[in-house]
Amino acid sequence: MSLYTLITMRALTLLSTLLLLAVFFIPLVATSSDTQSPEQTAAKIQSTYSGIDSLSFTFSQTTSGQMSGRPKVGKGTGFFAKTDDKTLMRWNYLSPEYQVVISDGKTVSMYFEKLNQMIVSSVDKIRTDILFSFFTGAEPLDNHFIILAPELEMNIESVETVNNLHSVQLQPKDRDSQVRTIHLWVNNEAIIRRIELLDYFDTKTTINLSNIEINPIDLANQAEIDERFSFVPPEGTEIIRQ
Repeated sequence: MSLYTLITMRALTLLSTLLLLAVFFIPLVATSSDTQSPEQTAAKIQSTYSGIDSLSFTFSQTTSGQMSGRPKVGKGTGFFAKTDDKTLMRWNYLSPEYQVVISDGKTVSMYFEKLNQMIVSSVDKIRTDILFSFFTGAEPLDNHFIILAPELEMNIESVETVNNLHSVQLQPKDRDSQVRTIHLWVNNEAIIRRIELLDYFDTKTTINLSNIEINPIDLANQAEIDERFSFVPPEGTEIIRQ
């Protein structure tokens, strides 16, 4: 099961506990005045994330489409870190209810507090997953995606003012991919500010990133790494291994 599937599944299970985005979000527009080509934008993203050792951010996520019913909204915080031998990540969904997506470099686990369940998969199953590959910078994006010019301009929802965003469209080369198209919006430093994923059922998942900090984690401090990237579910949680 891919990380995209897990995150989309999370949105689809929250049918009765939705939370609207804060009304104070400022709508921003990605400009179409890019002077760089889609290939240059993708290469800059690759170069930027290859040089990042750790990352923290807050996010808001919206999933909408016929399969999902009413739009599902959530928000929380996220962390990524790269050590010599593995990539660590954690997404904390703080609303509309508590959930955790976490990887210790060997497994990826998703904990649903409301369902009292945790799904555990091998990290090998998501090593080429779209979200995982963006943040690890492990392989060139064109190894897994066809790089194209963006099809549309979208409003950006953020608590910060962002100008001169560049956008690029990616289409997975894998015929078995559950995602049809991906749009990325990045700032002038090639830091991803928005990800929009459209699947073959026309379900759209949009993730806006803000409060981004580059290299906030001391990778020489094992106690800090353990605190950020360790998670033990409450006693009695049903563990589902895949």
